[in-house]
Amino acid sequence: MKILFVYKGRYQVRDSITIEYLSSIAKQYNCKTALVYDQDTFGITDNVFYFPLLNRLTSRQEDIAKKIIKENPDFVVFLDGFNRTKWNEAINKKIKQIKNKIRTINILSIKKESINLDYNYTLIGEAEYTFDKFLKDKIFNSKDGIYSFSGLANLDMLPLADKFLFSKYIDFKLSYMLYTSKGCLYNCSYCEETIYKNEFGGAYFRRRSPKNVISELEKAKKDFDIREIIYKDSVFTFDKEWLKEYLTLYREKINLPYKCFAKAEVFDEEIANLLKKSGCYCVEFGVQTFNEKIKKEILLRNESNQQLLAAFKICDRYNLPYDVDHLFGIPTESVKDHIEAARIYMNLKFLNRIKTHNLTFYPQAQIYNFAPQYIKNNKNYQADFFSILSGEKNIININKIFIKYFKVLPLLPKKINLFILKKNRLKIFTYFPNILILICMFLVAIKNKDRRFLIYLRLYLRKILLSFQ
Repeated sequence: MKILFVYKGRYQVRDSITIEYLSSIAKQYNCKTALVYDQDTFGITDNVFYFPLLNRLTSRQEDIAKKIIKENPDFVVFLDGFNRTKWNEAINKKIKQIKNKIRTINILSIKKESINLDYNYTLIGEAEYTFDKFLKDKIFNSKDGIYSFSGLANLDMLPLADKFLFSKYIDFKLSYMLYTSKGCLYNCSYCEETIYKNEFGGAYFRRRSPKNVISELEKAKKDFDIREIIYKDSVFTFDKEWLKEYLTLYREKINLPYKCFAKAEVFDEEIANLLKKSGCYCVEFGVQTFNEKIKKEILLRNESNQQLLAAFKICDRYNLPYDVDHLFGIPTESVKDHIEAARIYMNLKFLNRIKTHNLTFYPQAQIYNFAPQYIKNNKNYQADFFSILSGEKNIININKIFIKYFKVLPLLPKKINLFILKKNRLKIFTYFPNILILICMFLVAIKNKDRRFLIYLRLYLRKILLSFQ
């Protein structure tokens, strides 16, 4: 039996890893697997350039449908997501029009009020657990319909993710992405992980054993000769005891440079020392805003500015570079908030990059209660944290200016930053084309010896070339 997975979006997110796990699960039942992948280059999920016109040239539904038919699969599997529902439905419709006998499966992690009945099977539940039940119980021999499963996969019992599925598109030697956990301990109002936790309960957050993660990396070294790792866990450093056990094994058996994500309120000198000694070359913190009232009441984040600054100072002492995530489009944010953030950022010694994101108002998320009315009125609203500015219309243009400025701020001496912030000189960034901002970001990467940015630039060029094939 041949199972074909269809996926649209960037690779550097959890959904792609989920599909790799689904492929490994299928192979356990002696199925052959394949992938048809639309990288959405220049599209809404592209975290470098969003150009709808170019996206239409590189992301054609007709081409995807033809590739699916050419593979001649027994089943076509779609993984529903926050930005893929309509695209999945359109592709399903197109392949049914060409070859009606193709059987399709839609996996829904989040229950919906209305379910599209054009798929042969709709599976509701955590993807890994649900798909395993579908194959193990041979539901594919049952009547077409909707099947719901309650349960969560044991992460240590899952087969290792099938990295070969995406290997045509991703150079794993250059950078290897993995998760050591699933879910998140925290409850940020805008985050996908909070939506999943609300759906599945607190048990949704769980972590793989250190030995299980090491076994994946040992296999990756053998299969792909990997040279660098990025841990995509929402918070890699939250459990100090797990971290100690894991990093001891990591230094002994893997010993490669890596990047990870941390949270200021659970970050201290001992953790910084563990990271630095084990090869961490950059740690990323979610700042989002320095307005504590907005942070607590709207974003539902509890770390204080004092905790953030303490974490940065610790990194400075250990010569450990750090990125910060800054969020635009937050309801009630102001120019004053952005200026205050800029004044803080310009004084950080080992600040590597300010990674700017745009708030996405997922209808399933608590943040949606604060969404501007024009978004609530738009039934076709679709956005991503890297594209399409959201927020009150009177601040969107201002946000565009600050996004450009924050991307180049680490390149500029403190005196220049102070000069820019005075007398409304920020307007100069209105006239900076995106290509100039990218050049400045490249110079920031050279100045700070930013390994990750240079790696991603190479991966992105590969993505563009493959999209035009």
